[in-house]
Order: sequence, then structure tokens, then C-alpha cells
Amino acid sequence: MPLTYIPRDLDYLPPPGQEVTRLETHHDDLFQETDVPRRAWNRPLDLPPEDPTLGLCARHRLMDLKRSDFGPRPFNQQQLPPEWYLGTYTEVAARGSWCKMCQLIAEACDDIAWPDEADIVMSWIGDVRWKKVVHSPDNDPLSNGMKTTEETWETLRLRVRSVMIGRAPPFTPFDLVPLGREKGELFNGRGLKEGQIDLDLVRTWLKSCTEWHGTECSHWLRQQSVSEPTTVPTFDPFIRLIDLEENCLVERSDLVEYVALSYVWGRVEVFKTSEETIDELRVPGGILEMKPLFPRSLRDAMTLAQRLGYRYIWIDSICIIQNDNTDTYQNLDKRHQIEQMGKIYQYADLTIVAASGEDANAGLPGVEPGTREAKQKEVKISDDLTIMNRAVAWPDALLRTTWEERGWTYQERILSLRYMYFVDGTVHFQCQRATWSEDFAAECPSLELSAADQVVDFSHIPSEVPPPVELRPNLKFQLKRYPELVGQYTCRNMTYITDRVNGIQGILNVIKDHFFSENVGFVHGMPTGELLHPGLLWRPRLEPKRIHMDKNKGRPLWPSWSWAGWTVPVYYDYGADFSATSTSGRYQADISLGPDAYFLHLVARVGRFRLMIEDRGNEDAVPPLPRVRPTRLTRYAITHGTNPDGGDEEWIGSIWLTWSYRRKFVEHQLKLISTVTQEFIILSDADKFEREELVEAATAEKRAVVNVMMIERREDPGTDGRVRIERAGVGRMYRDAWNGVEEKWERFELA
Repeated sequence: MPLTYIPRDLDYLPPPGQEVTRLETHHDDLFQETDVPRRAWNRPLDLPPEDPTLGLCARHRLMDLKRSDFGPRPFNQQQLPPEWYLGTYTEVAARGSWCKMCQLIAEACDDIAWPDEADIVMSWIGDVRWKKVVHSPDNDPLSNGMKTTEETWETLRLRVRSVMIGRAPPFTPFDLVPLGREKGELFNGRGLKEGQIDLDLVRTWLKSCTEWHGTECSHWLRQQSVSEPTTVPTFDPFIRLIDLEENCLVERSDLVEYVALSYVWGRVEVFKTSEETIDELRVPGGILEMKPLFPRSLRDAMTLAQRLGYRYIWIDSICIIQNDNTDTYQNLDKRHQIEQMGKIYQYADLTIVAASGEDANAGLPGVEPGTREAKQKEVKISDDLTIMNRAVAWPDALLRTTWEERGWTYQERILSLRYMYFVDGTVHFQCQRATWSEDFAAECPSLELSAADQVVDFSHIPSEVPPPVELRPNLKFQLKRYPELVGQYTCRNMTYITDRVNGIQGILNVIKDHFFSENVGFVHGMPTGELLHPGLLWRPRLEPKRIHMDKNKGRPLWPSWSWAGWTVPVYYDYGADFSATSTSGRYQADISLGPDAYFLHLVARVGRFRLMIEDRGNEDAVPPLPRVRPTRLTRYAITHGTNPDGGDEEWIGSIWLTWSYRRKFVEHQLKLISTVTQEFIILSDADKFEREELVEAATAEKRAVVNVMMIERREDPGTDGRVRIERAGVGRMYRDAWNGVEEKWERFELA
């Protein structure tokens, strides 16, 4: 079956064996006769003849790389050099037998897929940007003959990457930079120490951050800078720490300098402090006796913290009593420790991130001698220039790790002020103002931007232009953005689904304390108060499935109106959903928390409508008559409950629901339509339909839109005579579609 080429996804080639079908499009100027989009890197080149005796292929001789090509240069938005097309991986690897640059590139593509189809492109991109003080003559007679100005300067680097094949790149992108001529030469590559990290460099990072950034990167320094220290304890009642001098567990309510470890447990046996072992671990030397039982990541973190001069470290499996199910500790320990998880990472002087493996035995490569293998390669181009490869930008490297997939690590990453990442065989440091890596010297107090902060796209326009560059989203700026946080968090995995709310509670506590007004809180992971209405408008990304039952209470762990009550990733339409107002009116339900916060009390307008299959969004259309159950949820159209005219059923809205609702569909006038009606309630006025719901949303007739919830009635009665209901799904409808429905309001209790 031929694969359709979609013009909006220009960096896409079909996987081998699938042909491209040309679409009629207004982007015809981007296509050659081969139906492959022209790009700046695909320009014709007047190459010299190949000569294997020269050590470089024709392309690299034409590039004629010099150290000065990488800068530094004043940053004044001047245009970057164009991209260079090197051919397919197979062609580059073949030239590697005589071209040392091609050999470096071929060896660095160690995870190559589809070598015969993978086009390799090198792009010049901005690297480091910093402020530089410049002294120049001044003709002003009142001056001392010189004036001082501050200018922004930058360096460049070469990024090696490929056009997408299918929906994935055929190899992991990497960068080429000049190797420093002397140790620590700023804004140049730095050779990795074979077998072990450079501890002196790591200490320099911490020292430089403290001196240059001060209280911005340290809660400890903030507390020390206060003239009258507060008597209010930082941790209530306490947090438990490992004392690396006394080798025992201690309990502190005040703030001391400590390190926190962020890691994944995985499927290996992890030592867990229990009620039976807690007293032994409190005795000086007790940790040493148990340490051989600790997984490697924990032992390495303790070793590193001690070598960096820290006395205390926090590790969850050791510092929280893990079998805390008795009355002795139930209200004093585990529950309180989990409630303080946000503070624990927020107040840590440094968070060590063990992201190099799939479990707690992966360790921190390079902490102990001989525990890592450097992947660096170098090529001498001239007496003045040696090129080395750098690992992929650490944010991209993190995306491929198990650590990045885990639910608990999400808040650990967002709330920490300073991190040290162990990933891809290299160590990186990030604080609130800088990003430093072991293989690149960028320790500068006036640093503004680095390549790790940028996302680079391919050039699409058929002329010699540089690739477009966008700033990488900064997680720190999203603390105010509850919808995005929930969307990112719920895409992660939780070993125990019962931790679904606990894993983000630390972030929610910070949001409540620092960004929201006093009348906004969080219940079951959902906002209350003025954000209760828009908070209900989350939608599933996969076919929704309810959370399991709480056997003690005889109901699901969390209510259906909370995203926590379902075991799927969710998302919000941030702009549309959170533009809804809380003003009561004809198209606004009255919603509040019930006496039991598991339930919401609603007074809402209710009406009956039918579902049908007619997708007007920009997603793939749902197959009309599937023979097997699809693996994803279904977008349903909403139509009137009755169609007295007998004509086509009118599309009046859209909603994501489970596949099971299709069981009572029949084919009618070339459409699949439900034989039964479903109950909907109006939640609030909506801003508009999104493009995923209605492609023509931008040009559609100006009809008002409302947010609706499809409900299912429960047999058990609600309190105060209310009808108990559960959420089935949330969607949007045209407001005037309710004009033909009897105006009926009911009092509900939403479970």
C-alpha cells in the first residue's frame, strides 16, 4: 500500500519499501519531479575530483574547515552558513576508507538504521552565546580616552543529523566542535577522561555556580543570607537523611546542605528501610553494615556526595520507611515524607540524576575508576584545527532513558535547583542559569545560551539559507502551567498506580504556595476554586480505562472527574479550556466540592443526543466498519437525539470516548450512527472548537460553543437527593444545538 506524503511534515521520508504518493498541494514549489522536497542542503555543488591520497573527500575539501569558522564572532543576527549534504550513510562510510572526516561521522553513527536510505546532513548552528566587555577609543574629552561597552558574542558548531525515515531518525544526531588547544580553553571541545569523570571539574561547577549565581541556585544560601534566621522548621515534622560521616540515619527539621538522588528502581532488588531495620540504621555505623546490600546507583551516589564534600544525602528507599502500614508510623512517617517530596528536591543543594541505565544497579558511570568508556573521536584537519564529536545534547539523550519515562522523576527534575546528570557515558551540570558538560568548556559567568537550549530544524526553502532554530522549552517556566504539567506527567509510567497522585503532589504544592491565589487548592490532583471548571476539561490520549477499586471503601481509588481516576495519559487544550469563565449563567453549571471531596455537587442542564462516526478533525479518520477492536480511543461526532426531517444527520460536536460505545451503531445514509441516545450536561461556555475537532474551525460560521460532559447514571443514590453520576467523556458542542432540547436542570453528585 503506498504511503501518502504529507507536505506539512517536510522532514519525512517513507520507510524502505513504501512508495510516496504525491498530493495536490499549494506547496508545489517545494517539490522536484522526484516528489522529494527541495531543501537548502539539497543544492547543487561543484565538487572537485575525488583524490583518496589527500585524506579528505571532495565535499570536505570544498568545505575547507578552519578554526575561525567556528568563531567566536559578534552576535548580530548575521546569517549562518548553509547546510551540507554528505550523501547516504552507505556513501559516507565508503568514503571513510580514505576521508578521515567521513570515517569519524560513520563511526559516530553507531546506531544507524536504513544505511542505504539515511541522508546525512551537516548544519551550522549557533553554539554558545555570552556577554563580552569591549574597550574602544572614546572621543569624549570628559572621558579617560576609552569607553566600555557590552557586546554579545557567539560560537558555532556543526550538527550531524538525517532526514526522518518513517517517524524516527535513522541515527542519533551528534555535534562536531573544535578540540581546545589547551586544557579548559573556553567554548571548545574538551577531551573526556578515560574510565572516570573529572572530579576536579565537577567541584569547579559547584563552586562557580555558588559564586556566580548565589541564592538563585541555592535555598541554603537564601537561608544563610537572611539577617534574622527563621525559627519555623523547614521540614515538618522532619526528613530523614543519611549522615555520611557517622554512617547512620538522622532526622532533621532544619535545613542543612544535602544531596538528593533521583534514579529508577527497575526490576532489581532494592534495599528498603523497614520498621524492623530503622533502629539499626539510626546507630552510628549502621549504614556501613547494610551498604553491601544497596544497589550500585545508591552506593555510587553516596561515594560521589562524600567526594564532593557533602555530609548528607537523601535516597528514597533508605530515608522513607517502605513498609509503613502500622499505627506506629502511619501518621508520622511515610505519609508525611511523601507529602514533603516536593520540598525535599526543591531544597536539595544538588540532585544527582542516575539516568544511564534501566534500574538501580546501573550506577553512575565514571564515579569509580574504569566504570565508563569514552565515546569521543578526534580528527586532525590541520595544525590549527582538530575536530571532535560531542554526544547528543543531554536533553535529547535524556528522552531515550528509562529515567525520563518514570512518573516519580518528573517532579524531581522540575523542582530541583541544581542537577548533575549521568547519561550517555557523560556527566552534565545544570542550574538555574547555566548548563555545563564534561566534553565542552563553557564555564563562563556571562553565559546566555548554549546549543543544549536550542532545537534545530531542517531548511525547507530551496535556497542557501541556514536551518531554523527554536529555543527548547524550559521546564522551570511551566510551573504556572498546570495543564502542560499534567499532560507531560501522565505520559510517564508508574510502577504502582496507587502513586498516580503522589508522584505529582510535590509540584502541586509548589504551584499552590507560589503561583495561585488562596482559594485554589488541589484535590485528587485536580484544581479547585476558580480553576475547578476548566480543570474538568481534560481529555484522554488513549482509550480510557478506570482505575481499580479501593477495597476498603468499595469505590475506585479516585473519582471519574479526575484524570487520576483513569489509567491513561491525558491532555488539555490550554488556550481553549482555560479561557472558560466561572460566571454563572444559562450555559454554566454550578459546580462545587461536596462534603466528601470524592464527589462534586452540580446543578447542570441535561439533554439527550446521539453519537455517530464522522470525523471532521485533522486526525486520521476512523475506519467505518472495523472488524477488530482498535487499540486506540475513538473520536465520535455528536448529533441530535432525533432527526424529524429524515435528512442527513447534522454534525454538532465532537467527543473522545471508548470503543465500547460503537456496539449499538448501525449504518444509516452512509454513516455509522448510534441507535440509542446518550445523556450530556453543559459544563461551561467554550472559546471555540480546536482544529483536531473541526479542521474548518478558523473559518467556520461564528456559532457559540459549549463544553459538555457525557454522563452515566449510577444506581446508588447520592446525598441530599442528588442523582449520582460518573463521567464518560468531555467534548464540545454548538450551543444552539441545545435550543431544540427541553430545558431541564438537575442536581447531580459526580463520583
